[in-house]
Amino acid sequence: MFLDKISNPAGSSFKEWSKPSVSVYSFATASPANPDATLKDLSDRGQAALIAAMTDAGAKPEDIRDALSKPLKGKSEPIEGALTTEGTYKRTLVANVTKGWDSMPGDRLVWTWIDVRPLNFAFDGYSIIATDNQVLNIEQITNATTAAATANLGKTGSDTTATTTAGTPVSSVVTDVAGSSAGLQGSLSNTRTTTASINQQYVKLGADIVPEELRIYRESERNLDVAGNTLIALTAKLDPTKWNGVRPETTLRVTKIDLANSDGSFKSPSEIAFDVTENEAPPRCALQARVVLYYQIRRPKNGRSYVEGDHEAVYEKAMTAPIDVDIIPADEVRKPSWRVYPRQSPTTAISVIGPFENTNEIDFTSYEQARNFAVWLNRQGGSLKGKMSPAIGTSGLKLDSGVDGQPIYTGDYFAKRTADPNDLVSLCKGMMLPQPPVAAVVIPAPVSKRR
Repeated sequence: MFLDKISNPAGSSFKEWSKPSVSVYSFATASPANPDATLKDLSDRGQAALIAAMTDAGAKPEDIRDALSKPLKGKSEPIEGALTTEGTYKRTLVANVTKGWDSMPGDRLVWTWIDVRPLNFAFDGYSIIATDNQVLNIEQITNATTAAATANLGKTGSDTTATTTAGTPVSSVVTDVAGSSAGLQGSLSNTRTTTASINQQYVKLGADIVPEELRIYRESERNLDVAGNTLIALTAKLDPTKWNGVRPETTLRVTKIDLANSDGSFKSPSEIAFDVTENEAPPRCALQARVVLYYQIRRPKNGRSYVEGDHEAVYEKAMTAPIDVDIIPADEVRKPSWRVYPRQSPTTAISVIGPFENTNEIDFTSYEQARNFAVWLNRQGGSLKGKMSPAIGTSGLKLDSGVDGQPIYTGDYFAKRTADPNDLVSLCKGMMLPQPPVAAVVIPAPVSKRR
């Protein structure tokens, strides 16, 4: 089906289709896997010494075999947990440039600048990107010069007739002098060939980055185009000091939980392994950047030749309208978490008092973790419920109802995903750094050139 005029696909996330446009997004950069060290990583003597010590202690052969295959883990001790912050993100940035469907055969983007300005985060660094300079061979010239010389060497004479009169009687004597011709004739030639290449260097890719801005430059040469994508591995970070009225939330994130024995029975409150670390998390807001594309496009007036030098072309400079894009999605800015709530007060999550008297809500990294803890808590009965700040685990932690002066509720507990605050929209707006408006670029009139 042919249409005189086509429009953007319905519901498309990309706003511009007909004109040159840019889309910028990112994905998480995968970290290389580091396998856990095992006892097999020890030297032969180290393994032999360990096996001998385990044998002297009465270990069975199958116990020694299992010990050699399991990863090494240090013995846990109650120590002060290090503060972690959800605010550094290793990403691979993708910047893709397209020409648009109004381009004609032979149109090409001569150069592009992609300007990316973070709105509520900053660039912390990126992988080393050396400027990629390319050389295009435009023409090959061969010049042959031939020199030749011809020479004649010698002397040439002509016949001469003389008359001598001696007196009376008159007598005539004719003397003939024969002329002579002798010499050397030859030729000499030399051919000299020279070859020269006419090359043009251009910047295939260049990037500048500072905490507040990233710009990516690409250019092309004859019969080449810069449409396509550019990938840059970088690190983005939050800077709460620049937020307006927004503070990260401090919670205790569960790093290890072990509630049951090998036979399936639940451990007592003093036996469970329940380790937490203090964590600061930002609001669940997408990290956004303002993106503008500056470009120059070459449009030939005729396409009768593949040689650009035979074209009558028009060069146009333009820019796209500034757009705000999500560089990091909200669910990746703040990791999803689950909390345990009593049915008597389903809006107040249970908390933990740390060994240094810091009280915070508990964040579980998965629903299964939170559900298992709720089931274990429901099975404890009077050993925990109805008491003020009962101790749990071996790290000096105490369970807290989340309400000052309120003992642990005696009813059932359940797990649900942590809800966003009611003022999330205003919080996300407060994370946005004030940005100056993007000034319109003065675009000169199209220039027609024969190039």
